[in-house]
Amino acid sequence: MKMQKTSLIAALAMGALLTCATVAQAQDTNAAPRRGGRMTLQQRVDRISTQLDLSSDQKTKVTAALEAEGKQMRELRNDSSLSRNDRREKVRALREDTNKKFKDILSSDQYEKWQKIRSQMARPRRNAAGGQGNGQ
Repeated sequence: MKMQKTSLIAALAMGALLTCATVAQAQDTNAAPRRGGRMTLQQRVDRISTQLDLSSDQKTKVTAALEAEGKQMRELRNDSSLSRNDRREKVRALREDTNKKFKDILSSDQYEKWQKIRSQMARPRRNAAGGQGNGQ
């Protein structure tokens, strides 16, 4: 009888811990997307706007640049005629083009901050890819 009570109490305690952990995780609305998850365009723009303190005009231009990049990225992903290397080259060129647009849109201080943010975001991707994110 005593063993059953102990087992019951242990099971209830485990259930309570799991419930609390699940609720805490569900309430974390500021968390970054999970691994493999992507931010929506609006989430990206909002994040960039907050980080760089964009004006409404800059926010509109950044949105347009990211929309254009996203559209072209989708087209590249769907183009089955491209080899892996060709696709990679076109993606690199597309990102450079978007980067040039950002340089025109942002002030020099904002652009410098943006470059630092991008390099910090790229580090986890490089590590996840086995250190091959730098073109090696």
